[in-house]
Amino acid sequence: MSDATFFHHDSADLDPEDLLRPEKQFSTPWGDSDHGPCDKCSGSCRCHYRCLSCMEDGPRDTCPACGGRVEFDEICPTCEGTGDITRTKRTGVSVFPTEGGLYRYLVERGAELEDTIVVEVAGPLSSDRDLDAEAGAVLVHPTRIVSWRPVDGTRIDDVRRRTGGG
Repeated sequence: MSDATFFHHDSADLDPEDLLRPEKQFSTPWGDSDHGPCDKCSGSCRCHYRCLSCMEDGPRDTCPACGGRVEFDEICPTCEGTGDITRTKRTGVSVFPTEGGLYRYLVERGAELEDTIVVEVAGPLSSDRDLDAEAGAVLVHPTRIVSWRPVDGTRIDDVRRRTGGG
């Protein structure tokens, strides 16, 4: 999968080349890095996964997030199956296998979209699991910036219209 590309969302102030620096290749939660009882799985140690990339662009057996399963139950990515959040910093840059999946995630999470960009990167998958793996996010170690552009408001509006999202 050396030619695979992935999609990352960030502030327009970002120098996309920073994503190639190993010391910048980590992921943390959007909000506070709280530790303690897992709010994602409510302590059940499992959660429902929905691969937003495959939901938006069709299932693919080669999808690095779900292998084409699209929806399934598995160990919670946030507490890693313990019921308690103890590790919120993960190795790799948080990305989605498709741009459609990234846009769906941004709409579903109510992300701030003003003055933001989408960066397409290439690189190997991290051995770590993204905190939002249940949405189809994966972690990569970018080795190349393919492109970057402003978030496409028309695509965001389309996702909102189709999904009833914020």
